Amino acid sequence: MAAYDDFAWFYHRYWNGEFHSLAYPILERIWLARLGPQRAGARILDLCCGDGCLAGMLSAAGCRVTGVDLSPRMIELARVSVPEAEFLVGDVAGVRAGGPFDAAVCTFDSLNHILSYEDLEAAFRSAAAGLRAGAPFAFDVLFEPAYQTHWGESFALVRDDHLLTITGAAYDFRSRRARCVITMLRLLEGTWRRSDVTIEERCYTSAEIDRALTRAGFGEVCCYDAGDLGMAGNLGEGRTFFVAVKIL
Repeated sequence: MAAYDDFAWFYHRYWNGEFHSLAYPILERIWLARLGPQRAGARILDLCCGDGCLAGMLSAAGCRVTGVDLSPRMIELARVSVPEAEFLVGDVAGVRAGGPFDAAVCTFDSLNHILSYEDLEAAFRSAAAGLRAGAPFAFDVLFEPAYQTHWGESFALVRDDHLLTITGAAYDFRSRRARCVITMLRLLEGTWRRSDVTIEERCYTSAEIDRALTRAGFGEVCCYDAGDLGMAGNLGEGRTFFVAVKIL
């Protein structure tokens, strides 16, 4: 997790807020609304919570949030940003966060970072284990159109005391994997510190996701194209939101 620890500062400063400012209204419509009047005070499990951006929005809406992330640095940032929520360091494919929770969520294509189908199914089982019967689980994933377009584009961010470049590799249709290399430099106490991170994602099919959800005890699966729900541009391209209900 050293890779994500190094990336945490840039993620916190530049990306998480932008994504969740667009995602939160969508989640309100397709997921939170299912809680009805019980939304205030509802216990929410935020898997792959990152720096706690979504947890902060949910807490502001009156929810009691428990966030889980594998990166200790992300959890440090989350605890500072949202002190009223609970945050745990743990693997989404095996965490036991207590419960029962009234709803669960996993956002920003975090599940695409799981590189084996077996671990994806384990992540769904972990989510189900913490939920009460009838609780909704929302998440988003990227499908092939996302990897066929902007994933391979290069990006650079240059400031006086920090720099970041992202170089994407071509999407591999055979393995359904995509990779990008992130180079980061920060000026800390008069010294430039460099970190290099390789991030890999796997594109799952709708059939694989449906099968994994069913085997984990979820049903009543609904899916929504992000663009149709108002998430425009690169963030919405090739992205689909799912909502499933724990039935077992």
